[in-house]
Amino acid sequence: MNFKTVQGEKIVNEHKQRKTGEIAAVLLSVYLGIIAMTVCHLWSYYNPLKANPILLKLGSWIPSWWGIGPYAGKETVGLLVWLASWAIFHWTIGRKEVALKPWTIGFAIAFVVNLVILWPTVYHAILWWPALPNTLPGGEG
Repeated sequence: MNFKTVQGEKIVNEHKQRKTGEIAAVLLSVYLGIIAMTVCHLWSYYNPLKANPILLKLGSWIPSWWGIGPYAGKETVGLLVWLASWAIFHWTIGRKEVALKPWTIGFAIAFVVNLVILWPTVYHAILWWPALPNTLPGGEG
């Protein structure tokens, strides 16, 4: 409790304890935004002729978007998924008390798994690279 005095009176301000579900909602929404960016990245790597024009159009609202190419669209998708899921989860999970330890450990593990998946050697294996058509140097294959 915090105590404040106003003109000689003692006023008690009680700090309202935030629900732990709010933190869980943030962790989950941030991770979903990261997953959306990862999916967009893998899509643009797997099918650049179809993905990159769409991603360029999505990211064209960002200042100097042409300097970063399709990454602007990937960031836009991540931002939209993060904001939408945060709004939904804030009003669902955010009003509950949850155990934070499993949420935090789950977020950390999922984040590391996502980093591993984004390692080029791993996603090349996931996408069967260079076994895809026209992926060998010189366009052979």
